Formats: sequence, C-alpha cells, structure tokens
Amino acid sequence: MNVKLKDLIDKNNIIPKKSLGQNFIFDYNILNKIVKSLIPLQKHTILEIGPGPGGLSRSILKCSPDKLIMVEKDLAYKKLLASLSKEFNKTKITLIFEDFLKFDLKRFNKEPLKIYSNLPYYISTQILMKLLPLNKYNISEVAFTFQKEVAERILALPGTKNYSRLSVLTQYACKIKKICTLPAKVFYPTPKVDSLAIKFLPNKNTNINTFLYLQSITKLAFGKRRKMLRNSLSNLDNISDVLKNCEIKDTARAEDLSIEQFVRLSDRINS
Repeated sequence: MNVKLKDLIDKNNIIPKKSLGQNFIFDYNILNKIVKSLIPLQKHTILEIGPGPGGLSRSILKCSPDKLIMVEKDLAYKKLLASLSKEFNKTKITLIFEDFLKFDLKRFNKEPLKIYSNLPYYISTQILMKLLPLNKYNISEVAFTFQKEVAERILALPGTKNYSRLSVLTQYACKIKKICTLPAKVFYPTPKVDSLAIKFLPNKNTNINTFLYLQSITKLAFGKRRKMLRNSLSNLDNISDVLKNCEIKDTARAEDLSIEQFVRLSDRINS
C-alpha cells in the first residue's frame, strides 16, 4: 500500500520552501512511470537528487536497486528519509545532506550510475550541465523533470525559436526521449506551468574535449543569436575563412546550424 506523502508532510509539520524550488509529486502513478523509464534497477547504483519527502525515492526502492544514494540540501526531510532504511532494508541507502551543485560525483562513480530527480525549476539547467557529458561520470541513464519551457529548449530542433545553446549541448552529449507530460496540478504546491519528464542516455561518440569546445562556441554564438555568425564570432581569428572551410555561410545565425555543424566548427577552431 502506498504511503500518502501529503500526510507525512503534514504530520512532520514540513512546509515546502519556495526559496529551494520545492514542488513535490504525490501521484504514485506518475512517480512509477518516471522510475520505470530506467528499469531494471536491480544490481544498479541509483542516485537521487533532492528527494524531499521521498515520493520518488519510494517508487525507486520498490524496484529493489542494490544501492540508493540520496543527496538532499534541506535538513527538514532528514527524519522522513532516514526512515526509509527500515522500510526498505534490502537496499543499501546512503543519505547525504549537501548542495548537489557542490557534490563530488566521482566519490560514487566506480559503478555505472542511474540518476533521478524531480528538479527544482530554478537550478534545473545548472544540475543538468554539471552532469554533462554523462560518460565523464560513468552515468548510464538519467530521468529528470523540467519546467515545460526548459524541456522544449532541450528538445528543440535547428531553425526553431526554442533552439538554443542548451539544445546543442544536450543533443550532442545525449540521446533524449520524452517520458511524459506532468500537468501543474500533480505538484504540491501547484506551480504556474506544466512540466515534462525526460530521459537521457549518453551518446557513445561524445568527445569530452569537443564538448568543452562546444560550450565556448555556443556561448558566443547564442549570446548574440540574432547576429550573423561572422559578427557573433568576430573576436575569433579568421572566422570568415573558418566558416567557409566548414561549409557554413558567414551570414548564417546560431539557430540555423545543426549539431553536426557546430561540432565541425568547434573542432576546426580548436584544432
């Protein structure tokens, strides 16, 4: 029988903190769907970012992973999360109270990691970028929830209004699949926007150095996205010749380039 998470929060006098972007999902049908997108979990190490009251954690634990590492910033949830070890005693649970943005993933990446999080909206992009490219940290799969606007930027194709630096970097580093749409009403407190759950798998041909180059080039290109590339990249040496050698028109704008063209351009500039 599923524990009613809202009752646990009320019983422990916990109030979700707006300053930490705490909006929790209490619908186990949705939580289970997110968790099942990465199964099997048996014989795997799972890491959950920001478990809060433990709703997603419970769905994960019901799939019997060998290990579950929970990284939570808010000490208000310590009692609730600690109680999971008694309830699910077949899984080795490690509870760490730390800001994930300061967390050293290399402490736990000796085995392939599967990572889950119902991400706080205000730092969702920062957390994703910390993990990329996934092969840097031995991450095999990730399932995250994002505000719909951010999710659309991640999934956007070249030539569309949502195509951005985030689109290029995530699509170069990952295979991306939409898991499900999450209406605002399934969250507590209820946010003003809908969300999407997305699955990420590492692209096998991702080169870590190329990813670093892409970070620099896309920052310049999309920082002035309405400008032609010959202008937005004008501080780079011989940019017109470089663009020509890459068979890219110097009148093109950042939103016009495919992932492959951005990779070719980055590698050429840094060769």
